[in-house]
Amino acid sequence: MKVLNFFGGAGIGKSTIAADVFSKLKRKGYKTELVGEYAKWLWYQNATEIVEDQLYLFAEQAHRTKTLAKYGVEYAVCDSPLPLNIIYNREPSEAFDALVMQEFNRYENHNYLLRRNDEFISIDGRKETNLAQAKEKDEQIVAVLEKWKIPYTVISPWETDKVALDLKVR
Repeated sequence: MKVLNFFGGAGIGKSTIAADVFSKLKRKGYKTELVGEYAKWLWYQNATEIVEDQLYLFAEQAHRTKTLAKYGVEYAVCDSPLPLNIIYNREPSEAFDALVMQEFNRYENHNYLLRRNDEFISIDGRKETNLAQAKEKDEQIVAVLEKWKIPYTVISPWETDKVALDLKVR
């Protein structure tokens, strides 16, 4: 299964581009599913204690992805890629990081780092409440991508056609 991962801090447009890419692939007839950000859903429910449990959040995201692979989905479109769990983990652990990367590497990953447009920020269901905090996460994400040698392409949040070209979809 090919997993399309959109990386970036809060409000950068991950969910928006993921929804657009999902929709385009689905309309072209590909067996495609959207793996939304589980933590955001919990924030909307004020389940703040659960959101602090990064192991639980990771397990939920990993389970969703694994289930899609089991049922023959061609493309899983992710606005909360598994390596983001490393960044948000409040109790850093090499064992946890290794587990995250082991699960991440099960799939054919296509990774996109979104370029931040300071005019485009909408913090919905997040702890990061301002642009400076969101930019700090952007930097942490790049550090994780570099540390784990995760290849990625930098795109703007509206460049869905670039993703389609990269995938060589009809």
